[in-house]
Amino acid sequence: MRKIPALVLVAALLPLQAQATTFEARMDKLLSNPCLGRGKVCVSVKSMGTGRTYYQRNQDEPMIPASNMKILTAAAALSKLKPWYKFSTVISYTGEKRGEAINGDLVVSGRGDPHLVSEEMWLMAGEIRKRGIRRVTGSLVLDDGFFDSEPFPSGWKTSSIHKSYEAPTGALSLNFNTITVMVYPPDNENSRPVVATEPQTPYFTVVNHLSAADGGRAFVAIRLKPRPGGGETLEVIGRVRPRGGERAYYRAVTSPVQYFGQTFLDMLQKEGVTFGGGIVHSQAVQPTRKLFVHYSRPLMNQVTDMNKYSNNFMAEQLLKTLGAEEVSTPGTVEKGLSIVEKLLRSWGFTNKFQLSDGSGLSRSNRVTCSLLVDVLGKMYKEWDGGPEFISSLAVMGKDGSARKRKIMPSKPIRVKTGTLDAVSSLSGYYPLASGEVLGFSIIFNQRPCGRGTEHHLQNRLVLELETVHDAK
Repeated sequence: MRKIPALVLVAALLPLQAQATTFEARMDKLLSNPCLGRGKVCVSVKSMGTGRTYYQRNQDEPMIPASNMKILTAAAALSKLKPWYKFSTVISYTGEKRGEAINGDLVVSGRGDPHLVSEEMWLMAGEIRKRGIRRVTGSLVLDDGFFDSEPFPSGWKTSSIHKSYEAPTGALSLNFNTITVMVYPPDNENSRPVVATEPQTPYFTVVNHLSAADGGRAFVAIRLKPRPGGGETLEVIGRVRPRGGERAYYRAVTSPVQYFGQTFLDMLQKEGVTFGGGIVHSQAVQPTRKLFVHYSRPLMNQVTDMNKYSNNFMAEQLLKTLGAEEVSTPGTVEKGLSIVEKLLRSWGFTNKFQLSDGSGLSRSNRVTCSLLVDVLGKMYKEWDGGPEFISSLAVMGKDGSARKRKIMPSKPIRVKTGTLDAVSSLSGYYPLASGEVLGFSIIFNQRPCGRGTEHHLQNRLVLELETVHDAK
């Protein structure tokens, strides 16, 4: 692809005062790009303080929002669960504890923690060891009944290569239900590349069929298939050039509860805790004696990770948690969506949405630009959860999914991005020099433009917001 000189890009991002006389005319000119004429476009721009509408185009047209759906999920989670809500993982036991032994089962009950990672699991294993437990006569019982057993929302079409952004949900989950596969290049043509996983877990049996590439095409392909008795076989094939850089590949696991259980059992054994039995999965564990509770980081931190990095897994975990906490257990997608819909209607936003999941990966979602801007406005004025919502959004050109969206203003423009095939969305807050804050939403559907062109047009539209009060 031919590179465009930097000066040309800068010039192309300059406001359009010289070409059009009003803010509306300048926005219209940008949206008259021929490639947008063959797709669907909606735009809405409002003052967050006064509610004044400055610009709108098809603002009530139902659109596929992609990851802008997370705006609704985040607003509902912070409003209903509150920013300081913490997810718990309860460690308990059956039978009796005598000395260093538990004469019964060790039970782990999950409540949907979206951010339980290997380091926290090690802390949990160490806490059991520190409490003097050396032997469990029974099994490691995994209780994930806080959620239902459906791994994906009904509208999802998952791929056969286990992409990390479509990881399954689970009340007991680890590392976003993904595995990192590291490939280290060989030292020379006579040695083999090295494959390692993070975490190192007995859940995976790694089969390394990589070879050194002494010429021709270099590539890496990863195949996952169920392993008899639980777990998965991870087969890596391909050719890697000697002395090249290491590469990381991310894949979703098939069975979250087995991934959690086999990894945790391995950590406990490394801490010196032995078991008489194996791993038992149950969604109906009887009341047991509590040993301790592991708490997650507050919800406000979880929402920040979800929005800045557009984490689909975290969004679906939050949605099911809403269902479990606000309706009943087990938490389901349908119960979570009912809470989001009820909240939107209580805010007066009706007939503007059709919701299918919490992340926006489903193409069945339909929302309007006016709804997204109205929710931004509602959260902008909310003292309880509003500041945490605003700070959870990525800053254009600085971090998260918007770090490559570099435009000229140095002020923090906070946004939520969204991308699917033929869908590009961008919504957020634009602070004017006067102190006024604008809320905006821009969605392109059925786009014939390339992704670079779409992002460029959206950046131009955002930059033009600075001129909203300029007559010329």
